[in-house]
Amino acid sequence: MTQNMYVGSDFSALAAARTPQQFFAAVTLTYQNILASQPSERAAAVAREVARNEPDLVALQEADIVRTGAPPATDVRSDQLKALLAALDRLGRHYEAVAIVPEDDVEAPSTLGFDVRLSVRNVILARVSPSRHVKVSNLQVQTYAVQHVLQSPVGSITSRNGWASVDATVDGRTFRFVTTHLEPLPPFAVQRAQAQDLVASAADTDLPVVFAGDFNTAANDPQNPTYPTYQFLIDSGFTDAWRAAHPGDPGFTCCQAPDLRNPVSALSLRIDLVLFRGDFEVRNIHLVGNEQSDRTPSGLWPSDHAGVVATLRVPKARLSAS
Repeated sequence: MTQNMYVGSDFSALAAARTPQQFFAAVTLTYQNILASQPSERAAAVAREVARNEPDLVALQEADIVRTGAPPATDVRSDQLKALLAALDRLGRHYEAVAIVPEDDVEAPSTLGFDVRLSVRNVILARVSPSRHVKVSNLQVQTYAVQHVLQSPVGSITSRNGWASVDATVDGRTFRFVTTHLEPLPPFAVQRAQAQDLVASAADTDLPVVFAGDFNTAANDPQNPTYPTYQFLIDSGFTDAWRAAHPGDPGFTCCQAPDLRNPVSALSLRIDLVLFRGDFEVRNIHLVGNEQSDRTPSGLWPSDHAGVVATLRVPKARLSAS
């Protein structure tokens, strides 16, 4: 399964700020929007989808921590990973975080008398079950060499992206499971460079490989400026599990309104992908968190992204990992 959990803001107010004062006011608004998105309630909704589908491995993007206080801010206001794992435990489904990619860790003053700090994380969860053992080894976590630099009224901010992988053995068969969250903003040459880095590094193995994540490349739209990134991944020997199982179905995964209160689903892009290299068989792949019945008690979508759950038959590896 892959799921972008969504921190609760699209950061448009920060992008629009032109003076330090506007920027600090935008920090306040962004923080308030995050709290209004009910991160713990939404994490519980994602937990229900995980519990219902029981994936062996889960790739999470934007499983973030929000803190406040005097610099460095340490008072935790939201921890989506912690909330998700706790909700899963309550449902009797136990998972452990076996890989965490630390991405952006940014802090700025607000107009509320304290700093707001956001720590962005991508995570791999592995299922813990007496009846089905998932063994993971060879943990790798890397940051991309090419990153996007944002300019703000209070200085430049480097947007940090990376990937994590584990070699997973399920029912005696081993493959490499990789998650990433590619850069969403132009210039898209940064995104393509990250995809090239991903293939050259994370996929440097003789094991079968699964990529699961938010690639921010519009797989459903060849006219989209991000599409060349998707085409590069396919040209690199990867198969799109959704396209293999549902040719002609757009399978939209992004994006709901920033406040998650749009009454009708607004998904119009397919950017959350499960790609594989090797002799896998796609037995099933479907979306989660995209139906009205998936909404939280407060009427929120669980995330601005739908999740993707794929059931793959893992080939027997004939060669060892490199």
